[in-house]
Amino acid sequence: MKKYLLLSILILGTGLFAQASEAAIVATVNDNIVVTLGELQGEIRTLPQDQMSIATTKEGVNQVLDAIIRRKLLADKALSFKVDTVHVVQEAIKRSREIVLADFLAMNIQMNSNSEPITEEQAREVYTQNESLFYSPKEVDLKQIVATSQDEADKVKAELDQGKKFDELMAKYPGNPQGAKSGNIGLIAVNQLTPSVVEVVDKLQVGKWGGPVQTDSGFHFLYLISVKPSEKMDFEIIKDDLIKQITNNRAQEALDGYLQTLVDESKITLDNSVLKEAILPAQPTGF
Repeated sequence: MKKYLLLSILILGTGLFAQASEAAIVATVNDNIVVTLGELQGEIRTLPQDQMSIATTKEGVNQVLDAIIRRKLLADKALSFKVDTVHVVQEAIKRSREIVLADFLAMNIQMNSNSEPITEEQAREVYTQNESLFYSPKEVDLKQIVATSQDEADKVKAELDQGKKFDELMAKYPGNPQGAKSGNIGLIAVNQLTPSVVEVVDKLQVGKWGGPVQTDSGFHFLYLISVKPSEKMDFEIIKDDLIKQITNNRAQEALDGYLQTLVDESKITLDNSVLKEAILPAQPTGF
């Protein structure tokens, strides 16, 4: 890397960090910026789980290091321009500090709540006592024609009533270029559909159409291709995910309880006349 003096390299052959001090300097930049081993390790720990494999190679770690260096160069230049004196920046720094402090305490509360791992027996007990929760949702495979106006919807309905093929009308009426479009929706869980759509779909037989259903995106004509019924999930297949879910729930309950205690013990005063200034206009909802 140009202008960057690499002073130490992480040993990653086993996927573990080298046993070096977090204060050890990995890189210096322009003699006034340093990147420590602790900073690099901290950055790696924040990678999404599906990107963590990056840190198993020297090349991947160099990518992370390069990103840190670029960020530090930008931050250093920002300081030279006195960006840190701008009010919105000061507010963002304050907010970021609060988030880091709160997240660190929350993480510790959640970790302490899981000092004893959830066993398979405990997970099976939850599974048995809450059997109705462990069914996959009913799914439907749909396609749609989206009319962009009431007049167009009337035309679509008239043509469907006359026996015109649904697929031909999907091509003839493509929908809203900036919103919902005609075509295959695909397999979708019924519980992800809006109530007005569910009301129509529940009455359809496979190979039949219904509608129109009016939404903010237009007028939807729905064709039911197939139905995948709800099925009970096998414990052996879901047990690992269930143990994780119970563990996460227990951690969240511990954090929620701690937070509620803090709220209950605090004096909180709201000024509704100021609060209303933060309310945004309602956004249109789609399909």
